[in-house]
Order: sequence, then C-alpha cells, then structure tokens
Amino acid sequence: MHVDPLPKKHKPISLTPLVDVIFLLLLFFMLSSTFTKFGQVEIGAPPASGGAGAMPKAILTVRPEGLRLNGSPIADEMLEDQAGTLMAKDIDNILVLVRGESTTQQLVTVMSVLRNVEGLTVTVAGGQ
Repeated sequence: MHVDPLPKKHKPISLTPLVDVIFLLLLFFMLSSTFTKFGQVEIGAPPASGGAGAMPKAILTVRPEGLRLNGSPIADEMLEDQAGTLMAKDIDNILVLVRGESTTQQLVTVMSVLRNVEGLTVTVAGGQ
C-alpha cells in the first residue's frame, strides 16, 4: 500500500520578532548617538618672524567658570556683541588665553563665535 505523506503546513510568518528586532535597533542607535554640537577650528602656524606680529589690544581669558574680557567677566552669549564693540573701537587683535581646567569644547565655542566677527584677528595661548 502506498501512502502519500501529508502536505506540510506552512505557518504564516510572525512579524512580532521582526518588530522586536527593529525596536532594539532603534533603541541601540538612539542611545549610541551623540547630540552635542561639534565645531571646527582652523589652526595655522604662527608667523616665523619671531614675534614681529601686532601686539594684542584685548585679552579674552577662557576659564571653566566663565569668560573674562580685559579682566571683566562677560556672559558667553554676549561675546559676539563685545567683540563687535571692540571692532568699533578700532581694536582688531585679540589674545585668547586658556586657563585652568577649561575644556576644548569651550575653546572651540569661543573661536567659532569670534570667527563670525569680520576683520578680527585672534591669537590663542594656553598654559596656567
């Protein structure tokens, strides 16, 4: 006697595991992404003339607790306005001093703000 095998029942594909995998991928990429703003600062070599450049007429000190322009504390939001005021007073050269435990992000933020001021020459110095 010849018996035909029973036809295989095809189960419908369950989408629940697929949804779980997509949710896990979404969660992974959300948690591994960074939402900080990155800046780019152009850095060039100083002139090779041994200090024959113009003396800075203003000093901006970057400290962890805030900014100081010529010794007076200023808010981070007011930096571009203050730099514009310096340009109006014919002060076109500023020295940025990085002091204490200041972060690189603070320096990048300051440099990107000062880059927006037309005609301003910025020199950066570090140290304690």
